[in-house]
Amino acid sequence: MKFTKILLSAFILFTIAASSAFAAADYVKKVDNFIILVDRSGSMDENYVGTKTKKIVLAKSILERMNTMIPELGYKGALSTAAPYSELQALELYAPASYGASIAKVPTLIGSDPTPLGVALQALEPTLQGASGRNAVIIVSDGRENAGEDSLKVAAALAEKYNVCFHTVSFADSVNGNQPLLDSITALKPCGVGVSAAQLADDAAMQKFVRDVFYDVAGGVDPCSLDDDGDGVNNCVDKCPDTIMGLAVDADGCPIPEVIRLKVNFDFDKSDIKPAYHQELADFAAYMKQQQSFTVVEIAGHTDSKGADEYNQKLSERRAKAVRDYLVTNFGLDGSLFSARGYGESKPVASNDTEEGRAENRRMEAELKGVYKKK
Repeated sequence: MKFTKILLSAFILFTIAASSAFAAADYVKKVDNFIILVDRSGSMDENYVGTKTKKIVLAKSILERMNTMIPELGYKGALSTAAPYSELQALELYAPASYGASIAKVPTLIGSDPTPLGVALQALEPTLQGASGRNAVIIVSDGRENAGEDSLKVAAALAEKYNVCFHTVSFADSVNGNQPLLDSITALKPCGVGVSAAQLADDAAMQKFVRDVFYDVAGGVDPCSLDDDGDGVNNCVDKCPDTIMGLAVDADGCPIPEVIRLKVNFDFDKSDIKPAYHQELADFAAYMKQQQSFTVVEIAGHTDSKGADEYNQKLSERRAKAVRDYLVTNFGLDGSLFSARGYGESKPVASNDTEEGRAENRRMEAELKGVYKKK
């Protein structure tokens, strides 16, 4: 019996090894060396929009997941941080275990340092000088730059001199960040790939990013390169594979619901609809009557971050109900077509650190179920 177990274990190990070797044989690496540069500036210590998690914590989590999906094809990998610059792993043969240990060293406790992104990029040059073949630099940042060298100028020089493809994982958002800078760095060479941190929350999107950066599929047509419904999202990522032509889609290939921002803001701790917004609601009621395809309208209430979570949740529900009742009572709309839902402070669209931002967050939105944006 003991011998049988040993034989079975050996067979399983052989099968796994053979399967891994076969998978590796199906891949052709796109790059020979890669460096991941993680931004640790003060703005990365702020919460990522729509979450209560700091950007740097999410960045580290993304790198940990990415590391599990990179095939071992003989790359050399390095890892550094910016603000301040620090090399956590010198360029060496990539192995998931050792690279994961280096990722674990990325500090998530950071202060209010500025963002000398250009300085950190310039510091990568000695590593690139010692590398041979094709190079990739993956920048994980929100793009804010307020100190030191011009990062776009430095990146352009490195791309030209050392055959570098720049890729970006963006934490820029509507509250804080510089997406145009990251887009410009990504576009320095056609091989550049740019994604948002929000997109990489999905495993299929993460796998696609890893494939786009690190390897090609040998022989035949990669099924992930196909787009059967023609919506611009590849089959392997597309979660809505039968989208009707002409509709706008999100990163998952799903139609984007028609969400209308009602310009109905509320005084602090109030749910009363002020006369200034009566015309706004009248216009929305008229728009609703023109639509034929919707099944229900969700009226969504939101608050700023002042006060307890539980209280804000109840307040947002009262605000949503107030708008729903106003529309039904004043414009003869069918109450069964409405739902009223509160989201509390969980979905900010602006910073809660300023009065102006908090006013923006005390808002209403209306989503017409069954009505989608067009391209």
